[in-house]
Amino acid sequence: MSSPRVRASLVVALASGVLLAACGHSSDDAPPPTAAPVATTPKPAKAKLADQMVAAVSQAKNATAVGVHFMLGGTPTVNQDVPLEIAIVPHEEFVSLRMNLAGHEGITVLSGDAFGPKSNVEPEKAFMHEVVLHPTSEGVFTLAATVETEGSDGLVSRDYSIPVIVSPVAAPAAAIPPAATPPAPKDPAAK
Repeated sequence: MSSPRVRASLVVALASGVLLAACGHSSDDAPPPTAAPVATTPKPAKAKLADQMVAAVSQAKNATAVGVHFMLGGTPTVNQDVPLEIAIVPHEEFVSLRMNLAGHEGITVLSGDAFGPKSNVEPEKAFMHEVVLHPTSEGVFTLAATVETEGSDGLVSRDYSIPVIVSPVAAPAAAIPPAATPPAPKDPAAK
């Protein structure tokens, strides 16, 4: 019988021969292995939004499922209503979608505090929603938006914040006093 050293040498030689044989048969001219074609569904085109719209702040990095964008219709000023346009953009298919808005101290939602429910929601189809806000004091405030979806993950609520900076009451234009009329020149002939 052979010694353990001889057997180990034979195993190493055999392994080296197998590796060299495998390397010798590789060729740059060999066609690459082909994978079975994977059926892919085309992704829907991204929703088109107005250039002035900005994204609302997502509370839990959940904007991958639904995006909320907004645009103010003017400068928010104390005690002056201001329109707000909101775009809700689902990025996946949902059975239903709805949104609720709530103002905090300093800003009130006069109209448009609820949207939906919409059913059979398709991805990248933007839903536009009009809101009217009434700022009651100067400062930086947030409007809370909660989007509820029902889909493959079940019923999910996603929270977003819409910041609103309210300016002080616009000062009325100061009345300009009429210019003083210079005295009439004295007529030397009149005495």
